[in-house]
Amino acid sequence: PDQIWPDGHNFDRVIINNSQLRKQLNKILREIFNLEIKIFTPKYLKKLTKEKRHIIEEGFRMGSFRQYWGLRRFLDKDKFIVLRDLNFDQYFVIHGREIGKGPSNILPFLTQILSDRPNMTYLIQELENNWHPKYQAKIIELIAKIANDSKNKHFILETHSELFILQVKKLVQKGVLKPEDVSINYISRSSKGDSKVNHIPLNSEGTFMKEWPGGF
Repeated sequence: PDQIWPDGHNFDRVIINNSQLRKQLNKILREIFNLEIKIFTPKYLKKLTKEKRHIIEEGFRMGSFRQYWGLRRFLDKDKFIVLRDLNFDQYFVIHGREIGKGPSNILPFLTQILSDRPNMTYLIQELENNWHPKYQAKIIELIAKIANDSKNKHFILETHSELFILQVKKLVQKGVLKPEDVSINYISRSSKGDSKVNHIPLNSEGTFMKEWPGGF
């Protein structure tokens, strides 16, 4: 997981070459989204000999095959990621390059939090982007579980989702999270443009102990 960049770059290579990590990630994906990652090699690449590959690569280098330039990236590797959707009786797969922004953002993050490095702090911006509310709640539940299971992992989430906050309150109410494990901070701006951090603590019932500043 530590080889994946903060922006998710290098995720494909890491998850393709590390079967154990892929197994761990698939366990999370099945539990939350009923999805799993599969690795495949297209048939046309299986038939592509080293000699033919060299001729094609040399042609691209010389500026030939312009009508096929969009395919150059497919010669860089012979294995690709697909997502298998298990929500239907007859499953179907989605090619990694056709996956929407939601999964594209979340897959590297879910892999990174599997890291066993000590004292990790994850900073996540708008994790709710391009996700159905049902899955937003499940993502928060997963983060809470990982934070509880591994005391040396901390999460700082910046969000515009009211549902995220409500889900955190719900988890405190259920006893999944302790009030002292959660710090909710509302950032407001004065008429002069100065930012102010408003800390809003929770009690054991998941209720705000201070009035919400208003707006979201």
